[in-house]
Amino acid sequence: MKKIFALVLALAMVLCAAAMAEVNTKVALITMDQMDEHWVAVQQGAMDKAAELAKDGNNIEIKWLAPETKDNQQQIEKINTAVGDQVNYIIIAANDATSCNRALQEAIDAGIKIIYVDATATIPAEAVYATDNYKGGVLAGEYMKKLLADNGVTEGMIGIVDAQPGVQSCQDRYDGFASVFEGSAFTLGERQYSDGDNSNAQELATTLINNGVVAIYGTNNGAANGAAAACKDAAANGKKIWMVGWDKSGSNLAHVEADEMQGFVAQNPYQMGYMAIEGVFQLENGEDLAGKTVDTGSFIIDASNVAEYK
Repeated sequence: MKKIFALVLALAMVLCAAAMAEVNTKVALITMDQMDEHWVAVQQGAMDKAAELAKDGNNIEIKWLAPETKDNQQQIEKINTAVGDQVNYIIIAANDATSCNRALQEAIDAGIKIIYVDATATIPAEAVYATDNYKGGVLAGEYMKKLLADNGVTEGMIGIVDAQPGVQSCQDRYDGFASVFEGSAFTLGERQYSDGDNSNAQELATTLINNGVVAIYGTNNGAANGAAAACKDAAANGKKIWMVGWDKSGSNLAHVEADEMQGFVAQNPYQMGYMAIEGVFQLENGEDLAGKTVDTGSFIIDASNVAEYK
């Protein structure tokens, strides 16, 4: 009997392994745009995980359908394209919390499963792989508060250069940051929306500097880059503005090296894409991800460690 049981168990394991090698599915990856280094890293992580799985006979076809620029209507059109292409999964970083809800619901009604990376809509999904943006905002706020204290700045206005209204990730980054300064001698200025565009952000930050802010917080890569450029211009005119931003990019690393930005919160976009495809594989093999949210992590890059990330 023991021999028979062992044989049955071995056969079951072989059949299970064979079943797990039969994944053949189509995925649409829809990020906010295709230009930002952040989204390029998400796409690379997804492609690398698919390549790993392909070694075991799994075929996960990924099509990157991101719009050229951050635009709600263009992102909706990409969702509709994915539905028309009869994909099995949509992995999406939602431009904002509600604009694409109808399109996503139509995709779900067509039998497509949704996974969020980086930023969510309010439609429930199979899983979320993203930075805990509130936690990252707190990290940025604590870093800024210490930075100001270390440099003898005890009060004043902190300017906020944001991306777009309605982007939940940036809202969380602002809320976490703001929580650190509750009850302090610092006040936060009204959020200035740059659409994540460097030139817009630089113009907005320049106005904030002219209006007397002591520091600036940029909530995404474009906002931070533009604000850092404005801080550089201010320094050339003898005015030091302290700056904390978000997102690892070559330009942000250069800003930190030049002390035009003192630090920024770095995410793990590669891990977002990598884990999202892992999630697809798990779903294909019958696992229930139960709408789980996985924090892909965040940390500060500043003068003390910038060389490690060049």
